[in-house]
Amino acid sequence: MDEVFGEENLRNEIVWCYTGPSQTSKYFVRKHDNILFYTKTDGYTFNTEEVRFPYKKSTKFAGKTSFTGLTPEEKAKLLDKRGKLKEDWWDDVAGIGYAHGQITGFDTQKPEALLERIIRASSNPGDIVLDCFIGSGTTAAVAQKLGRRWIGCDINRSAIQLTSSRLQKIIKEQIENNETKYPTFAIYKVNNYDLKLLQTEAIERAVQHIGIYRTRTDRFFDGTLGKNLVKIIDFNHPLTLLDLQLLQDELKKRPDEDRDITIVCLGKELAVDTWIEDWNKKHPVNKIKVIELKTNKKYGSFLIHKPAEAKVNIERKGNKAIIEIEDFISPTIIERLNIDNKIFKVKIPDFRSMIDCVLIDTNYDGNTFRIVYSDVPEKKSDLVKGKYEIEMPKEKTRVAVKIIDMLGEEVIKIFEL
Repeated sequence: MDEVFGEENLRNEIVWCYTGPSQTSKYFVRKHDNILFYTKTDGYTFNTEEVRFPYKKSTKFAGKTSFTGLTPEEKAKLLDKRGKLKEDWWDDVAGIGYAHGQITGFDTQKPEALLERIIRASSNPGDIVLDCFIGSGTTAAVAQKLGRRWIGCDINRSAIQLTSSRLQKIIKEQIENNETKYPTFAIYKVNNYDLKLLQTEAIERAVQHIGIYRTRTDRFFDGTLGKNLVKIIDFNHPLTLLDLQLLQDELKKRPDEDRDITIVCLGKELAVDTWIEDWNKKHPVNKIKVIELKTNKKYGSFLIHKPAEAKVNIERKGNKAIIEIEDFISPTIIERLNIDNKIFKVKIPDFRSMIDCVLIDTNYDGNTFRIVYSDVPEKKSDLVKGKYEIEMPKEKTRVAVKIIDMLGEEVIKIFEL
């Protein structure tokens, strides 16, 4: 953090203390988190009045303040009106286990009260709040409630789906109560982050895609392709010279190995080609071939993303729109389920089980999707309705139906009525 913001811009190290159950008996129970408060420059927002809290009774009546010439009652009244700025240790915010109605099941979830203090202190309504690891969506949820704009990022699809569902419910309530200036948000997918996250799954996909025969007994190589041994490089990094050195070290342990090597990777360093070319010149056996999945003409379709598709029927009856989702398919969800179930192909009896929520804008302007109606099931076991009858403007309008699947992918259908 010092490298990003500068050591001189560390304003506080805040210790958040909380209680909760523990199984330890060999050391003091670890129940605190450290929060680092950095700024980029000296010109930063800190809303002192937003984060004051009441003085203790002992402070108000025991002469521990600078007020003079006032009766104890007058002093207490003045102190109550002003409040006290919190120290850099916080013991008045309970852990998530005591935050009733907020628990999502996400391992590192924080209570909304903690983020509320931070966001109130360091931003103003309309400002943008960024959380690079959105997790359960608490930062976005609190920012939305406080009238801030927000950006959330996460490599975990489940985190995106969880945050999306959580925000849809908050926005729905805000719209019903006419309480928000920001009635919508969008989800953007960048990079092939799911390949990096779900390492085992990604490797299995590559094995099936290329036709590799898996050998589970070899501690180094992952299988065979024809007569070649196959080594799959973890997809969270490109093929490097270090990977090649490890391969070389392994082959030294197998002096009788006469098969050539096929390396499967997702990207490679510039120096790799020269190293392999030199290796192949010096070794008549154990020659190395690389299948680079991003550029390989034969296997490059491994990275082709098949988007979700939906069939939606809509008709106008007076000032109402009758909308029905007739079908929905998410190739990504089905492929993922089929990888987990290698014996029988998965059959999904109701396409609605792939849908997380449905959002409808009855006057879509082509830029901003404003949620007029949202179908967000309360329980994970519940399904979206799939059929809707919604009030709409009397004049000609554009209706947009946004369907978000369980992995956070969006499909939007637009109709002129």
